[in-house]
Amino acid sequence: MTRVVLSFLFFNGPAVADPQDLGALVAGLQRRYASVGSISARFTQIYRAPGIEQIESGILFMKKPGLMRWEYRDPETKLFVADGRNAYLYTPGDRQVIIRPFSANELRSTPLRFLLGQGDIEKDFKVARETEFTPRVEATFRESTGNLSEFLLTNLETNIKIGDSQFQFKIPKGVEVIRLADQE
Repeated sequence: MTRVVLSFLFFNGPAVADPQDLGALVAGLQRRYASVGSISARFTQIYRAPGIEQIESGILFMKKPGLMRWEYRDPETKLFVADGRNAYLYTPGDRQVIIRPFSANELRSTPLRFLLGQGDIEKDFKVARETEFTPRVEATFRESTGNLSEFLLTNLETNIKIGDSQFQFKIPKGVEVIRLADQE
């Protein structure tokens, strides 16, 4: 199950339609997301599994097509970088880097692709009007095991200038490197 709340308030600009016309609002939101080439935001990630609740936060940067940088800052420093070919998860405290193949196609089954203007809101999700509206982007992913990951994005900025070097990862000297095979 994936639940997504996409906020109209993140995107400054003229009103897209009569607020009562949900179809026109969704079409306007789809056009707005399609125009996005890059984003930055603060994130909070909540992971829940039986007997576990883990909350992490930091800053994320995304850029078309499928480039990502998640800088985890609290409670532990970690870095996740996707460069279009591979994904790197670096945990300085463990002196470890996990590398696995990763492409923009992997975003196809996640709400994150909408932040980069991919996908179709009406075809891929059930659209409904929220009665209480707050300026946020929120995504919830439920794994087949029942574990749940929730992401809340705030301070979202779109179409900012982000150099490609932000999405390149250099393996630090002296760390353990674990290479995972492609899971397809």
